Amino acid sequence: MTTKHDDILFSLISEEDISSELDRSIRETLVVCFPADREYYQQRSWWHCTPLYRALGRNKKGGIVAHTAMVDRSVIVGAALLKVRVAGVQSFCVLPAYRGRGLSDKMMSIAMQEAQRRGFDAGLLFCQRHLETVYGRMGWSRLNAAVYMLDSEKNKTLIPAKNITMFYPLRMKQFPPGDIDLAGTDW
Repeated sequence: MTTKHDDILFSLISEEDISSELDRSIRETLVVCFPADREYYQQRSWWHCTPLYRALGRNKKGGIVAHTAMVDRSVIVGAALLKVRVAGVQSFCVLPAYRGRGLSDKMMSIAMQEAQRRGFDAGLLFCQRHLETVYGRMGWSRLNAAVYMLDSEKNKTLIPAKNITMFYPLRMKQFPPGDIDLAGTDW
């Protein structure tokens, strides 16, 4: 699937179809967008777990100007231990020179339409508080729940306090109440 927006070509790509050259291009974009994590993204183009698919925006020269990776995870919610299959948004970014043109909204729409097509229950992302309004305009809602993950030593811990959790309705129109166990690392 490809679509164009403001001279940027958007496409979806399965993780197994990402070549080493494309991986390098993605990493270059991530280094610019996430300078605090520069050393990490110089080594790999995904955060703590391998994504299922990605949405990419490319300029006329084929350079990656927008990126998100989508993780497939079944999380455990509430005292009833309800399993919810979520499309986890990872490393969502647009290069600074391309911001303010609606590319974020278009890329998120493409990524979540694909999640809907693949039968996910909901979208889930973690972001800093100052980005809540950005994601809110795209249809995301803040969840006020404790979220637990496995840290690098495989201990269950809360996600970092700097992050908030947001939900996107797909098959589920409301996220179930209760604490969320990511059943693995964050993404």
